[in-house]
Amino acid sequence: MILKFIKEKRKIFISLLFSYLTIILVSLIISAVAYIQSVRVIQTEINKANHAMLKQLQDTIDNKLNDINKIINTIMLDKNVIAQCNLIEPIQPAYRLSMLQVISTIGTSKVTNSYIKDIFIYVPKRDLIVSDKGTSSGMKYFNSYYPNEVHDEEAWINFLKQLHKRDFYPMTSRNTEYPNLGGVVLLQSIPSYGVEESNATLGIILDRAFLENSLSNLNKGLGGNSIIINSRNEVVASLDNQSDLNVPDLNLNGNQGSLKLKLGSSKVDLTYIKSANVDWSYINIVPRSFFSKQAKDVIKVMLVCTFLCLIGGTFVALLFARKNYNPIDNIMMMFSKIGKIKYDHSLNEFKLIEKSMLSIIDENKSITSTWEQHKETLKDNFLNRLVKGYIKSSLPLDDRYSTYGIDLKGDHFVVIGFYLEDVGKIHFSESDESDDKSIELAQFIVRNIMEELVGKHFNCVFFEVDKSIVCIVNIDKSPEDTAFIQNEIISGKNLIFDKYGILLTASISNVHSTISGIPEAYKECLEAAEYKIVVGDNNIILYSDIYPPDRINFTNTYPIEVQQQFINSIRAGDFAHAKQVMQHVFDQNFANPNISLDMARCLMFAIVNTMINAFNDRGLIYDSKFIESLNPFRKLIECQTIFKMQKQMMDILLKIEQAYNEKNKGVNSSKSMEIIAYIERHYSDSSLSVASIASEFGLTPVYMSRFFKGQTGEGVLSTINKTRLEKAKAYLLDDELNIKNIAELTGFLNSNMFIRTFKKNEGVTPGKYRELNNVLDRS
Repeated sequence: MILKFIKEKRKIFISLLFSYLTIILVSLIISAVAYIQSVRVIQTEINKANHAMLKQLQDTIDNKLNDINKIINTIMLDKNVIAQCNLIEPIQPAYRLSMLQVISTIGTSKVTNSYIKDIFIYVPKRDLIVSDKGTSSGMKYFNSYYPNEVHDEEAWINFLKQLHKRDFYPMTSRNTEYPNLGGVVLLQSIPSYGVEESNATLGIILDRAFLENSLSNLNKGLGGNSIIINSRNEVVASLDNQSDLNVPDLNLNGNQGSLKLKLGSSKVDLTYIKSANVDWSYINIVPRSFFSKQAKDVIKVMLVCTFLCLIGGTFVALLFARKNYNPIDNIMMMFSKIGKIKYDHSLNEFKLIEKSMLSIIDENKSITSTWEQHKETLKDNFLNRLVKGYIKSSLPLDDRYSTYGIDLKGDHFVVIGFYLEDVGKIHFSESDESDDKSIELAQFIVRNIMEELVGKHFNCVFFEVDKSIVCIVNIDKSPEDTAFIQNEIISGKNLIFDKYGILLTASISNVHSTISGIPEAYKECLEAAEYKIVVGDNNIILYSDIYPPDRINFTNTYPIEVQQQFINSIRAGDFAHAKQVMQHVFDQNFANPNISLDMARCLMFAIVNTMINAFNDRGLIYDSKFIESLNPFRKLIECQTIFKMQKQMMDILLKIEQAYNEKNKGVNSSKSMEIIAYIERHYSDSSLSVASIASEFGLTPVYMSRFFKGQTGEGVLSTINKTRLEKAKAYLLDDELNIKNIAELTGFLNSNMFIRTFKKNEGVTPGKYRELNNVLDRS
């Protein structure tokens, strides 16, 4: 039954039960090893063990004395006790009920502390003793419950009347100057301070058996003695009352220590430790003969002592810890039920409870921190799925809005998209990573400014979708709201451009009712954004403008007749007229706002195909090298607006015209054409030079330079630079490439050489040229 109880009580009970055993076992093991080496080491280690056991005894008894102090405070502060102590005869009937409360308080304090033998209050004015047994006169009480123990009644009563400040007095048969009350008596005057004479004296008798039982654990099997003395060197408790130790002669210096003494014919080792709460000293006396006798069979002694200590310690620990464990057990049960405790044999219950509480706190902090860290990401992900129509959960959207802090309360919605065209002044350095940082910072600026402008008047939420900024806005269904939003966006766009040089395009969907219409609004926003290929960058595109309700169908204005006219112009070498025909086709088709993006691309490919077919019909191209160097389809696909497409088409027609003119210069012009073609193919090689080209064609550099200039009117080096610059112009139309990249792609040794050559031939720097083209695109 005891083992089952211990097993159920876990670590604290195990700690209480086995604390003594651990100390004894450690000391015995160390002593066994030390005995093999030297007796001196054995003596030292056992002294350490004695000190440790004395410390345990000190902690145990001091804890009980602390409990007694609490009892004193409870009784002294009890209003009924104070009232009874101040009464004088005759007593009013109303105070007799108060006396019952005093008796009850004393009884409760005694019952709940088994180590207290008796509690009484002596009231001198009334010669009255109050205890849990009732009330009686002073000497009658002691004669009744302690017969023949008080020898000098008058001296005893006078002693009780004196002022006492929590004084302990050993009142046993050993201390004959006091009555034998069977234990240690603590006397406290009521009140405890502020007066010269006490109204009453509180007495608490600490059972001698409790002290002796505690002392017995120190000397079991050692053949010595354990003693508790006070500052007056009076014996408070002792295991051996017949000891030869002359207590009054003891001189104990310091809070703890050890002495070597001779008692009669025996030599003993005395260890002591002083109480931290009262003027007591705990002494353990062990005869030295014990060690020498037991040295022959150390193992046997260790086993016997261990067994005895385990039995005694288990019994004492169960008695004094069982009642105090229930609250801890309840807390453990509570944490166990909610799954916050996993029993760890390395920790006691307090550590487990602390660990569980810290785990709960850390878990809550971690969840909160993780949520805060990922809230914006989760919010953007939710809004991404919302606009793309992926939200299928039955959980109400209002609850999700509340979770992510989204304030969308209206019934009508508009979706707005913002697309960066140029980051303007936002630059870090010439690297891909810095470009990403520039785009990220530019998006941050656009998002904050637009959110401030639109958010002042409407409920809205901004987020990122596929590297573009999207905004969902709550509005009324009236057209004025859409117009107002458009004006705010124009204001924000102008502000962003003026301050940061950032160019952007915005697209606005139609108004949709209910949240279910948001995915459709987003599709409209994307379709409107794609239409920037027609209207150009840096614009605000309304879906209602490109797809009005009364939209008319697109009619192809590039009929067969126009195609034939275009072909005839190229065949006749009338490229001026061919340019006029192509411009006429552009004007006729792109003046119509209802042309679709796919139709615009198809039209451009059709015109290119017409040019190449007409050129081939003249027999001017004998292989695919010219077409590969021209690469018209890739260049057109890379164009992002109609304006760039038109410019690229004109460049293609110009190159065809140049090829036509070169072909007609005669036989010698064929070699020049080959040189030009070689330059077209190798312009990106930084080692390309007059010498390398002459070596390729088996000519001397001087002869080739004179020959080429005679045929073309310009030098080889000038042609190389012109070719590279033409290619550079095309690359400059691509905002994704920086100056350094373009210099490498076009064969310049470095960006400085490229900038100098470009400015010398074109009159402006590459950056200025790109800026001018972007301005033309926006216009």
